[in-house]
Amino acid sequence: MAKYLIIARGTGIPSTLSPQEVQKVIQKYMSWNANLRKDGRMLHSEKLRAGEGRVLRGQGGKMVVTDGPYAESKEVVGGFWLVEAKSYDEVLEMLSNHPHLDGPGILEVREIEDLSHLG
Repeated sequence: MAKYLIIARGTGIPSTLSPQEVQKVIQKYMSWNANLRKDGRMLHSEKLRAGEGRVLRGQGGKMVVTDGPYAESKEVVGGFWLVEAKSYDEVLEMLSNHPHLDGPGILEVREIEDLSHLG
Protein backbone atom coordinates (compact mmCIF):
# COMPACT_ATOMS: atom_id res chain seq x y z
CA MET A 1 0.00 0.00 0.00
CA ALA A 2 1.10 3.54 -0.70
CA LYS A 3 1.45 6.29 1.89
CA TYR A 4 -0.35 9.60 1.51
CA LEU A 5 0.12 12.89 3.32
CA ILE A 6 -3.05 14.88 3.94
CA ILE A 7 -2.43 18.53 4.78
CA ALA A 8 -5.15 20.63 6.43
CA ARG A 9 -5.29 24.23 5.28
CA GLY A 10 -7.72 26.87 6.42
CA THR A 11 -8.34 29.85 8.61
CA GLY A 12 -8.76 27.91 11.85
CA ILE A 13 -11.75 27.56 14.13
CA PRO A 14 -13.78 30.80 14.02
CA SER A 15 -13.37 32.91 17.15
CA THR A 16 -17.14 33.52 17.10
CA LEU A 17 -17.89 29.95 18.25
CA SER A 18 -18.81 29.31 21.85
CA PRO A 19 -16.62 26.97 23.92
CA GLN A 20 -19.29 24.27 23.54
CA GLU A 21 -19.31 24.67 19.75
CA VAL A 22 -15.49 24.52 19.65
CA GLN A 23 -15.64 21.30 21.68
CA LYS A 24 -18.10 19.81 19.15
CA VAL A 25 -15.73 20.65 16.29
CA ILE A 26 -12.79 19.08 18.12
CA GLN A 27 -14.85 15.97 18.88
CA LYS A 28 -15.66 15.54 15.17
CA TYR A 29 -11.94 15.50 14.37
CA MET A 30 -11.21 13.08 17.21
CA SER A 31 -13.96 10.70 16.04
CA TRP A 32 -12.77 10.82 12.43
CA ASN A 33 -9.20 10.08 13.57
CA ALA A 34 -10.36 7.23 15.82
CA ASN A 35 -12.29 5.59 12.96
CA LEU A 36 -9.27 5.73 10.65
CA ARG A 37 -7.02 4.27 13.38
CA LYS A 38 -9.55 1.50 14.05
CA ASP A 39 -9.44 0.64 10.31
CA GLY A 40 -5.63 0.45 10.47
CA ARG A 41 -5.14 3.22 7.90
CA MET A 42 -3.78 6.00 10.10
CA LEU A 43 -0.01 6.00 10.44
CA HIS A 44 0.36 9.35 12.19
CA SER A 45 -1.40 12.69 12.67
CA GLU A 46 -0.62 15.95 14.42
CA LYS A 47 -2.19 19.36 14.91
CA LEU A 48 0.28 22.18 14.38
CA ARG A 49 0.49 25.01 16.91
CA ALA A 50 -1.34 28.04 15.52
CA GLY A 51 0.68 31.15 14.73
CA GLU A 52 4.10 29.66 15.39
CA GLY A 53 6.88 28.48 13.15
CA ARG A 54 9.90 29.56 11.14
CA VAL A 55 10.41 30.03 7.41
CA LEU A 56 13.85 29.21 5.99
CA ARG A 57 15.13 30.53 2.68
CA GLY A 58 18.38 30.24 0.86
CA GLN A 59 19.74 33.66 0.01
CA GLY A 60 23.19 34.17 -1.47
CA GLY A 61 24.32 30.76 -0.24
CA LYS A 62 23.21 31.49 3.33
CA MET A 63 20.17 30.46 5.31
CA VAL A 64 17.79 33.30 6.20
CA VAL A 65 15.28 32.57 8.98
CA THR A 66 12.11 34.55 9.52
CA ASP A 67 9.15 34.01 11.80
CA GLY A 68 6.19 32.32 10.18
CA PRO A 69 3.60 31.59 9.19
CA TYR A 70 2.97 35.22 8.39
CA ALA A 71 0.19 37.03 10.21
CA GLU A 72 -1.06 38.57 6.96
CA SER A 73 -1.66 35.12 5.53
CA LYS A 74 -5.36 34.24 5.40
CA GLU A 75 -4.71 30.52 5.18
CA VAL A 76 -2.50 28.44 7.46
CA VAL A 77 -1.43 24.82 7.58
CA GLY A 78 -3.15 23.53 10.69
CA GLY A 79 -2.15 19.89 10.77
CA PHE A 80 -1.53 16.70 8.85
CA TRP A 81 -2.39 13.01 8.62
CA LEU A 82 -0.22 10.25 7.24
CA VAL A 83 -2.36 7.38 5.95
CA GLU A 84 -2.02 4.20 3.90
CA ALA A 85 -4.25 3.46 0.94
CA LYS A 86 -4.26 1.55 -2.35
CA SER A 87 -4.90 4.65 -4.50
CA TYR A 88 -5.83 8.32 -4.58
CA ASP A 89 -9.43 7.21 -5.11
CA GLU A 90 -9.35 5.29 -1.84
CA VAL A 91 -7.92 8.29 0.01
CA LEU A 92 -10.62 10.53 -1.46
CA GLU A 93 -13.24 8.10 -0.22
CA MET A 94 -11.64 8.21 3.26
CA LEU A 95 -11.80 12.00 3.18
CA SER A 96 -15.39 12.24 1.95
CA ASN A 97 -16.67 12.73 5.51
CA HIS A 98 -13.65 14.59 6.93
CA PRO A 99 -14.76 17.29 9.40
CA HIS A 100 -12.32 19.81 7.91
CA LEU A 101 -14.57 19.94 4.85
CA ASP A 102 -17.59 20.99 6.97
CA GLY A 103 -16.35 24.58 6.86
CA PRO A 104 -14.15 26.55 4.52
CA GLY A 105 -11.20 24.18 5.12
CA ILE A 106 -9.02 22.74 2.37
CA LEU A 107 -7.37 19.32 2.36
CA GLU A 108 -4.34 18.69 0.15
CA VAL A 109 -3.47 15.06 -0.60
CA ARG A 110 0.01 14.03 -1.76
CA GLU A 111 1.36 10.55 -2.35
CA ILE A 112 4.71 9.92 -0.68
CA GLU A 113 7.22 8.63 -3.17
CA ASP A 114 8.78 5.33 -2.17
CA LEU A 115 12.53 5.84 -2.27
CA SER A 116 13.43 2.64 -0.40
CA HIS A 117 15.00 1.20 -3.56
CA LEU A 118 17.66 3.94 -3.46
CA GLY A 119 19.15 3.17 -0.17
